Amino acid sequence: MAIVLDKDQFVMITLQQVQKDSVVQLVAKPDTTNSNTPNPFKEEDNSQQYSDTLYKDIQVSILPFLGTNGWNSGRTINDYSINFFGGYSRGTRQIELGFFVNADRNDVSWLQLAGIGNLVGRNVYGIQAAGVFNLTGGEIKAAQLAGISNVNLGEARGIQAGGVVNLNLKSADGVLAAGLANIVLKSSKGVQVAGLTNIQLDGYHGTQVAGMLNLNKVYIKGSQIAGISNIATDYVGGSQISGLFNYARNVKGFQFGLVNVADSLSGIPIGLVSIVKKGYHKLDISADEIFYTNLSFRTGVRKFYNILHVGFKPGSLLLSETVWSFGYGIGTARKITPWLDLNLDLSTDQVNKDGFTNRLSLLNKAHVGFDARLARNFAITFGVTLNGYLTDKSYSNYPSLFTDYHPTIISNQNIGQTNNLKMWFGARVGLRFF
Repeated sequence: MAIVLDKDQFVMITLQQVQKDSVVQLVAKPDTTNSNTPNPFKEEDNSQQYSDTLYKDIQVSILPFLGTNGWNSGRTINDYSINFFGGYSRGTRQIELGFFVNADRNDVSWLQLAGIGNLVGRNVYGIQAAGVFNLTGGEIKAAQLAGISNVNLGEARGIQAGGVVNLNLKSADGVLAAGLANIVLKSSKGVQVAGLTNIQLDGYHGTQVAGMLNLNKVYIKGSQIAGISNIATDYVGGSQISGLFNYARNVKGFQFGLVNVADSLSGIPIGLVSIVKKGYHKLDISADEIFYTNLSFRTGVRKFYNILHVGFKPGSLLLSETVWSFGYGIGTARKITPWLDLNLDLSTDQVNKDGFTNRLSLLNKAHVGFDARLARNFAITFGVTLNGYLTDKSYSNYPSLFTDYHPTIISNQNIGQTNNLKMWFGARVGLRFF
């Protein structure tokens, strides 16, 4: 009903409640049970505007939201994306190139390149490379390359190379290479190579190589190689090799370093000093044909131990000279019976007169001895030695070696133009503790 008036008038219209039964249905409701019912929006070009995610073949942008996708950039997944100063999208399925920064809310696949950095909210499946940094919120599978740093909040699978640091808050399986440091928080496997340090805060299956330090908070089922130090607070399935210090609770392989420390060791520790808690520790007080008082400490494992040694001639106190020595050696122990061991030692000592003899004065010994245990931590030790005393012929102020007993010199030869070597057989007897 239409109301038409030719001039302004006041009209009162009364509304009455319409009963349900009085309404006539003029438009039939679509039959939703028929699968062939047409969708009126299906063929329209803008039908995807009603979806949460848009799909485009290509995006070109100057800055985020300033490009071909406009304000829909954050909702659009592109096959290809070219970003000048910066670009933003929901994801990329093929290739994304950015002269400065690429930013994606979700996943990126195949190839992502940026002059400065890549920011990805979820996963990367393919190659991600940036001049400065890559930051990924999910996992990465394939390769991640950065001039300075790669940071992953999720897992990494593949190759990760950072000019300074690779940081993974979860696991990182594959090859990690960094100019400064690799840091991984969760259990991983593969190879880690760093110019300075590798830090693994959970178990690791593989090999770690660092210029200075490898640190494993738990175990490593592999080997550690470092310029300065390797530290594993639990188990090492392989070996530890460093220039200075190695430590692990349990080592299945060997340790090679200036100082080696372990609770238990299946292989051998090679170094200046090796301390194995469940290894070989012996303290000797002994006498031989030169020094009537010798103190020696053997530490390591039965297969290979280090010897730290000092010797002293008590009678020299009554003379105008004090004769003493200090030295180092290596050895091995073999069990003959439950109470008898065989020791084979090689050692060298600097023999000194008064404070220190600043010339060649080396007493070298090859020792074959026996360790006869009398009680749990007490034994007597005895054996024979082949001695070679190497001196400088041009120096005459050497100490007198023999006091009461003068052994037979079996060889007295000049070595080269300046040195002399005297050789004789000797003996040693003493008490051993531990």
